[in-house]
This record gives sequence, structure tokens and C-alpha cells, in this order.
Amino acid sequence: MSIGEHGRFEVWNALQHPLRHTLADFGYTSPSLPGVTNVQSALDWVLAVIYPQQKAAVANPAALPLLGNTINDYRVVTDDGDGKAAAYRWEQREGEVTASWHKIYDMDWGEGTVLSNFLLKTQDVYVYKHGIDDLDSTGAVIAGTYAGQTIYGGQSAGTNLTLRANSGDGVGASTGYVQVDDNFRPAVHNSFDVGTNVSRFKDAYFQGTITTASTVVAGTLTLSSGSINDSSGTIDFDNENLVTTGNITGAIGYFTSSIEVGPLVGNALILAPGSITDESGAISFGNENLSTTGTLAAGVTTLTDNAQTIVLDPDLAGVASITSSTGTISFGNENLTTTGNITGTNGTLTQLNVGNLQLAANQISATNANGDVTITSNANGNVVLFLPGTGIVEVGSTNLTVDANGLVTLTGQFNADNLRLDGNTLSSTNANGNIVLSPNGTGIVQTTASIQPNSDNTLALGALALRFTSLFLSTGISDGTNSITMATLLSLRDINVGVAAGMSIFYDGTKWVASAPDTEIDHGTISGLLDDDHPQYALLAGRAGGQTLYGGTAAGEHLVLDSTANASKGYIKFSSVPVPTTNASFAGSWSGTDIGGSSNYFRDVYTKGEFKGFRLENFTFATLPASSAQNIGRVVYATDNTKAYVDTGSALVVLGVSKYVQDTVWAAETVKTFTTTGISDVRNALVQFLDLSANNYETLYIKTERLNATDVRITSNIALTGTYRLIVME
Repeated sequence: MSIGEHGRFEVWNALQHPLRHTLADFGYTSPSLPGVTNVQSALDWVLAVIYPQQKAAVANPAALPLLGNTINDYRVVTDDGDGKAAAYRWEQREGEVTASWHKIYDMDWGEGTVLSNFLLKTQDVYVYKHGIDDLDSTGAVIAGTYAGQTIYGGQSAGTNLTLRANSGDGVGASTGYVQVDDNFRPAVHNSFDVGTNVSRFKDAYFQGTITTASTVVAGTLTLSSGSINDSSGTIDFDNENLVTTGNITGAIGYFTSSIEVGPLVGNALILAPGSITDESGAISFGNENLSTTGTLAAGVTTLTDNAQTIVLDPDLAGVASITSSTGTISFGNENLTTTGNITGTNGTLTQLNVGNLQLAANQISATNANGDVTITSNANGNVVLFLPGTGIVEVGSTNLTVDANGLVTLTGQFNADNLRLDGNTLSSTNANGNIVLSPNGTGIVQTTASIQPNSDNTLALGALALRFTSLFLSTGISDGTNSITMATLLSLRDINVGVAAGMSIFYDGTKWVASAPDTEIDHGTISGLLDDDHPQYALLAGRAGGQTLYGGTAAGEHLVLDSTANASKGYIKFSSVPVPTTNASFAGSWSGTDIGGSSNYFRDVYTKGEFKGFRLENFTFATLPASSAQNIGRVVYATDNTKAYVDTGSALVVLGVSKYVQDTVWAAETVKTFTTTGISDVRNALVQFLDLSANNYETLYIKTERLNATDVRITSNIALTGTYRLIVME
């Protein structure tokens, strides 16, 4: 009988089945357990998933190492003080300064407790649906505020715990509710908020009382005990009636300042102690009679009848005033009596009209057209004008005599030394004589009419050696055809304000100012200048034939693109496919353009497409990089053993399965040794020996030895003849 004649279910006696089976001898596969080929590897796989950071057991809690641990390391303590085993995990819980060992299971490892903990809790890192009591670091059940289970949303500061009602909403409207069946409360009094200033709930529905220790704030409205305040200064009750059985009072039981009546701001009636005012500036009593036994006092008083008004003003520019909208005030047949003066503004009567005569300023004139002014004495009396210090001026019917100052004869003209006054002309009588107007001291020469030359474009104002110092004009300057306003002339002074080299003169919409040419010049509006006349600048609208943009002119300089100058950055977006200008090629080594550099790494790459021609970073097995928690998920390739490795954060693990297959012919042999290739260490691999002679690939359970990292020895207790296949999987 050969060894291949019977399977393990056809053993009739001990001689037919001399080998002792282990769990590794029983084949088992499942699509949910990749790489599993037997029962032993299935158990190892399950335990490795449940306890991925399982470390060696220790005798007691004192033997738990305090150094070299990683968060979530898991160890079994064979005796935690009660003669029974317990499970500990290295973690840093909320409020702890450093990480430490925490007891998470306390069981005697009998069938009951093992199955109970496995079925009820599996691992304490999962939330238990039916409720469970968390333990503290000593293994005691936590009591008080934090009794029960504590759930965390993330592992680092600033991460969140997010609850959603269901997973069926997708990106549409949210349906369902995140609901509770007990009361809510904060774990710490007066420390936590509901919502934030920028992330607020929309509506809140309450059936009972909202109780706070201090105030309730709604927008600018603040509610507190006995007080309703609004920082806007206004509380609007809309069209609601306000009803109270108490008083509407001010600060100390009554309105100490004022009462405002009226709905419109700036048009309300204000009642205050000793005062009734209206913001509109008017108070109407309709057709009511006003009566008082006291004194009627007012400022400016306006009396109105038939749309005409008379205004009594006690103080108009320092004097009392009575004015009428008709321009006339009539005293009827009443006599006007005063012990004072009849004066005008500021104590001076500026004008007095009597008949056709008008007395104003220093002049007596006729008010009727072409009217004469006649001063006539009674009978043969003289009309005498007395001028102190200059003598007497006597005016007769044909001459004017001024004694003490010489004789002036008036026969159609008036001569005084070299001056002649004739009609409307003042002239000099000496040849080429000048006429000098010379007021006394700081007096000035004034005119009440326009000053014009007697012929056009022949006379000058001032002379080359006799110039005026300043010219004061109000309206502007004109040559009779064109004119320039005074405002325009004065605006030219701004041209010299803040002037610096390189500036030019520009019109800012109001005036001409000096400025360096910048926003005032639009290349698009300059005649004859095309949009692409400056090829040294990038053309945002695109340039025929394309364009190249350089960051610098010296070696090692950069081109930096930034989305915005604001601290909150946007994206640098591509509307077309970005490609290098030179295709990567291989000639002994690869040449081409990289993305990023050895000291400038991109962080995350988001794509839904394929990586075309993507290669893993190459190492040899001896030069593989050290694992690191910051490189979890990094995949590298060892060129010498042709394996890919993934960084788990604590170790580099082979990605996928390494397999060695060797078919061999046995000729009545009992022992063969095979040297494997492509397997890093056969001592960590699964070995199967298949019988190909019967053409059914039956697995032979015979002695298999792993002599070293590469050599496998197959030993049979009977001689083997035929073709067999050795499979080594790592």
C-alpha cells in the first residue's frame, strides 16, 4: 500500500497513519481570509485582526514595560493579583498627561469568561450596543459623571464626533433624526456651548421652560432677570397691544427724563418736565384757544393768517426784529412813539425813504426816474454844508465856492489842480499827466461798477516795472471768446503737490494732479498700441503660438504660483491637462521632469483615474526604510527579493503573498531537500506537498522541516515514487 492510496478519512489502523496532526495540517480557505490555507493560519489571521498590536504576555502588572510602547499595544498579564489573567492596553485617556497601561479585560480564561467577553464585547474599542461599564486604570468600574461608556470621535485634538440619522440620504436633503430617549446634560457645569458663533442651529422647539443662570441673548436683544435690553436702542412690539396691571415707569417709579409719543424716528412728540417739544419742529393745537394766567414766553414767534406771516424775533443778529412775509408792516392810523432811535441792523438805519427821496449810507438820491434832488432854503436863506476843518462849502445857482481852499469855478466841468471832472470823465489837464488814486494810509480804492478800457486790446493792466503783487478773482478769466473758471485755475495748484521725479500730469475726474503713470494709462485705449505690443509680459487672453512664463533669470530661482494673497487660500486650477515639456525616457536611468522634490513633497494626491506607468520606490531588502507612524500606508519595492512592502506604522509588511513552486520526480526515495527562491524566510511560510502521479493533486501530510531561511526538507516514512509538487507560500 502506498502513502497516496488512502486519505486521512480512510485510516484503518495506526500503521497506516503514523504522523501526529497539528492545526496546520488541516486545510481551510475562505474568500474573507486572504492567504489562509489551513486552520492554524485562519486562527492566527483572526487573532491578528482582533489584536493587531498583540505583544508577549508578562507575569504580573509590575512586569508591564514602561518604555518602548506604542499606543494600543496589547498584553496579557497572567496574574493581576487574583491568580487569574487580565488584559491590558497602552493608551492615553482624556485628562492624562502621558500614556499608561489600562486594564480592559479581567477574566480567568475559562471557557465561560472567554466566550462571554468575546461575544459581548469582542474588544473594548468598539461601542457596545446594549451598554457596558468602562473600567478605570485599576480595573475598577467607573462611577459618577463618567460612568458607563465614553465615546471619542477622533484621536487628535480638534477632531469631532459626528452623528448622522441614516446612511440613505446621500447628498440630498437630510431625513430622519438624531434622537435621544433620556435627558441631556454637560459633564462640566457652565463650560460648554450648544453650537458656535459661526455654526448655529436653525430653529429650536421647546415645550417647557428655558432656564439660564444669567442672560439669554437673541441678536442684539438680551433677556435677564427683571430686564429686557437691546443694544440697538430700540425694542419693537410691532402692532401688539401692551397690557399690564402695574405701572409703566422710569428708573425710580416715574419717567424722570421724557416720554416720546409717535411711531416715526425724528417726528415724535416728547414730553419732559417743563417742556413739550416735537422732533418735526412744529406743534399744532388746531383751532383750540390757548389760555394761561402766567407769562407767555417764546423765542422766535410766527403769527400766520391767510398764508401770510409776521415774525417776532427777540434776538436777530443782536437786535429785536419784526418782519412780515408781505414786506410791509402797517400801523394804521396809530402814532409811533419812541424815546430811542429809529435804527437799522446793528443800531444803524441803512435806508430812509421820504417821498421821492432816499437817504442811504452817505447819499441822498431820488427814487423816481430822472428825478431831481433839490435842497431849497426858506426865503433868502442859504443852504450851508458845514465840513469841520475844511471851511464852508456854499452852493449857489451857478458856482461852487469853497473858502480856505481856493476858488473853484464850475461851468460844466470841475478842475482841481491837474485833474478835471467833466461829465462822466475824470482826466488830467497836464500833457501826459498821470491820474493817481491815493487813499490815505492803508485806505483802498474801490469801485461799484465794472472797470473796462476805452478801446479793445490796446491797454495793459500794470507795466513791466510796475506790477501788481496779487490778483484776486472770483469767477474766471476770458479773452472774449474762450474762458477759464477760477475753480479750474485754482485746481492747477494741485499739480505741484507731492511732485517727484518721473511723475506726469493726469486728470482725476475733478482736477489735474501730478502722479506716477500707473492706473491712469490703459494700454487698451492708447491709439496705435495693440494688446500684444509688449511680448515681455504674459498675455492673460492668450498669445498666438503659445507663451512661456519664467520665474527668474538666474540659476536656482523659482516660479511661484499662489491662488490669493489672503491667508485663506483657494486652488491653482488647470483648465487643460498639465504635462511636462519633455517626455520621460530611460537610458540606463530615467530622465525627465519630477512632481515635487526630495525636500518638497506634496501631501495628498486626489484622483479617480489610473496611474499610468506608475512605479514603486526602489530599494534592496537591506536598505528598506524604517517604519514610521507618519508613513502608514507607504508602499516600497525590494529589487533583490522582488517583494512589495507596506508600512503599517510599526513594521514593513510584505504586500501580497510570495510563492515558490517546484515539481520533482521521486524514484523510490524517502528524503529530498529543496532550496527555495523568492521567499524571505521559509520558517515563516506555509508548506504543502502535493501528489501529481494520481492526477488529483492530493495533499500529502508527511514530515516537513524548515532547515534554515531557504531550505525545506521532505521526509517520508515510506519510499515515494512518481511526480510531486512542493508549494511554499509566505
